[in-house]
Amino acid sequence: MIRSMTGFASKIIQLTLSNDSKSNITINLKSLNSRYFETNCRIPYALSSIESELTKLFKEKLLRGSIYCTIHMSNPQIFKSSIEASMPVAQGYVDAVDDIKKKFKIEGNLDIATLLSLPNIFIVSDQGVDEESKKVIIDTINELIENLIAVQTKEGEGLRDDLKQRVEIATKEINDIEVASKKAIEEQKKKIHETLAELGSDESRFAEIKKSALYAILDKIDIHEEIVRFKSHLVSLHAQLDSDKIEKGKRLDFTLQELGREINTIAAKCSDAAIGSMAINVKVELEKAREQTQNIL
Repeated sequence: MIRSMTGFASKIIQLTLSNDSKSNITINLKSLNSRYFETNCRIPYALSSIESELTKLFKEKLLRGSIYCTIHMSNPQIFKSSIEASMPVAQGYVDAVDDIKKKFKIEGNLDIATLLSLPNIFIVSDQGVDEESKKVIIDTINELIENLIAVQTKEGEGLRDDLKQRVEIATKEINDIEVASKKAIEEQKKKIHETLAELGSDESRFAEIKKSALYAILDKIDIHEEIVRFKSHLVSLHAQLDSDKIEKGKRLDFTLQELGREINTIAAKCSDAAIGSMAINVKVELEKAREQTQNIL
């Protein structure tokens, strides 16, 4: 199973408190790809006490990625407690007005309507979310997490199919490279044997050096070991794609890096034009595969 790191889920619920006050609550949950796990919660102040619990929940079930949780309330006043007058603030306004009247000799009185319209006259304190409302919100978020995982899993199936297609192309190319490599080696051996035959029984120091150089060239263009390692990494990649482990994005990426190193070595060691062209095809598929793995959990 492969899971993508991207997905979106949303739901609207209605909360009704014991005092019959109601509010529609919209909860949005979004995940994006990231190397690590991180959360970003935008929730009303009254719900801030559950933020750490939400973070723990996201980490436990979503594992990796950038998680964005947004909670919007249609009636933010639902968790407001009783309204109280701020007597010190009101007294301050009254005293200030008296000072102004005395200093500038202005007549008039501060009426109640004007006083009540001034800022910070009333104190409205927030009350914490009650346990029943908290349970409703947490249960809803758990439901959204499951919906999000379903979206990630569906997208992951598409990623797996695409990666397998790229692996099949790389497998075909490396098999063709192996065949072409054997042919190139045989042709090179033939040339070396012809050159050695021309040297004949010459036992001079120069002849020995030339023989060593010819064999060194043959060894340098031999890419058999790199092909064997490349195929081994392909087998590992197949196993990872079909494994039941949930988190596999980083392992897939590391395996693709190893494949990239082997194909780079193959391209560098072999000067054959046909092999070089096939190696480029493999590099293109590996790069596309690595782009896809960046979005895998």
